[in-house]
Amino acid sequence: MRHHIRRTALGAVVLVVAAALGGCDSEPRKVSGLLDSTRRVPAVTRLATRPHLVRRCHSGSERVRHTSGHGSGKRTWYTTRSTTVCTKVRQGTETYRRVIRQERWCVMLDDVNGKRLRDRVWYRVSSKTYTDARMLRYGSKVTIEPERDGC
Repeated sequence: MRHHIRRTALGAVVLVVAAALGGCDSEPRKVSGLLDSTRRVPAVTRLATRPHLVRRCHSGSERVRHTSGHGSGKRTWYTTRSTTVCTKVRQGTETYRRVIRQERWCVMLDDVNGKRLRDRVWYRVSSKTYTDARMLRYGSKVTIEPERDGC
């Protein structure tokens, strides 16, 4: 009995995923309607702190062994090579602006795609589309390419 329930659940999941993937278009969708309103939601930032990292280098030297020849005719000598090692170390903190919410531009349409019952629907759009919509009169016919539904 359990086996049949699992198989049925798996089949339902496969159908839902297939329907979702089948509904995705590769080309962007366009929506048309009557311009009702526009809204710009400003970005929200806060001051925050993070560790301030400084590059600190120190120089030194190391002894290098050199050999030449074969067998009993082998000769060995040593030289000193100077080295520099750099690491990042924490030195205090620094203040920066942390973005909590990105800026968004939204357009509200009435009679979406010619359906009179679909009024007051918000779409998130690019800043250029928002600027173009602001230049139009409310109630004007407009076609937009939304980035996503809702605002």
